[in-house]
Amino acid sequence: MKKLILLLSALALILALVSAGMAEAEKPEPKLEGITEYDLVAPPFGPLLIDGEGRVLVWEGTISGDIDGVIQWWIGPTTGTGSVVHYDDRCVILDEDGNMLLEVLESGSTTYRDGMDPIWRTNGAVVDASGDYTAWIGRQTHADGDADMQASPPCGTGTFRVN
Repeated sequence: MKKLILLLSALALILALVSAGMAEAEKPEPKLEGITEYDLVAPPFGPLLIDGEGRVLVWEGTISGDIDGVIQWWIGPTTGTGSVVHYDDRCVILDEDGNMLLEVLESGSTTYRDGMDPIWRTNGAVVDASGDYTAWIGRQTHADGDADMQASPPCGTGTFRVN
């Protein structure tokens, strides 16, 4: 009986270690980071593109770093409070062939400052992903940047991070 209990205990320990190891192997790195460069693509600088939820493609550019591709921000209705505009958006990262790598739903704000470029920041969560990025679904995101509204088209740079 002691041998059976010892054997069952050893098997339970092995199963626990194997399960923990498999769970750890599926967990992505602590964070995924990228540098973004983007242009205003909404009219009059590009065609009016609207997604199925009524959001407009406003900014599009590149992301490079831990994830490389095209990044897009599809922005819904905005509300303003003083010099700050609030919005919900859908951020999509595509590979070079146009396949979706990550989809993020975000809430953000842009602050317009006298005599300075506006700055923006968003927080969200990964809601869909493909390929090597599926382990990031459900993880929190943060993005920020600025916009040169005097350029033609207006453009900017920023950061994108998944925690």
